[in-house]
Amino acid sequence: MMKYLSDKEEKQLLRTAADVKGKKAERDSMILVLGFNTGLRLSEITGLNIGDVRGKDKLFVRPETTKATIRQADGTKKARGRMVPLSKKLQAAIKRFLSLKLTWREAISDDAPLFISKKGARLSARALQEVFAYWRDRAGLEHYTVHSMRHSFAKRILQRYENRAEALAVVQKLLGHTSLSSTGVYVEAGEEELREAVESR
Repeated sequence: MMKYLSDKEEKQLLRTAADVKGKKAERDSMILVLGFNTGLRLSEITGLNIGDVRGKDKLFVRPETTKATIRQADGTKKARGRMVPLSKKLQAAIKRFLSLKLTWREAISDDAPLFISKKGARLSARALQEVFAYWRDRAGLEHYTVHSMRHSFAKRILQRYENRAEALAVVQKLLGHTSLSSTGVYVEAGEEELREAVESR
């Protein structure tokens, strides 16, 4: 079952991390803000470099960081990248975070990792899962996962469109799905929620 955070839960989680001071909390808060506002996969978040986001209004998800593939004419599959627009609010948050990294004396060259561990290495997938779980528990939320940020992002986008076909096309492109069948599960989940809302009247 696909799990989404409600608007209230998302704000609660983001506020919980934002209200804590310190280097780790600042990094974690940036991870959460980025995840909820881009719908990136776990591997795509940990694979980000400084040059992918610095001064950009669009984030290029590099092929080597994503699981998205496209089938070529010879039948083989090839990883493919995609562009994800960055809101002005997110751009401002990234700019502030990069300034903090400078004060922390962390590497800020284009090929340096955006998110690093205490030891200075690129943040691992396992570590990112632990980051999300820590703040989720601290916010008193149920068992959501890192992937729930991606689902929540998709749901918010779908809610902005009245035309279903247009909404699916937008979400498919933003999430990097190779087929509409993958994107369609978000619409199905939305319809189920509507039915529950009607029945509860």
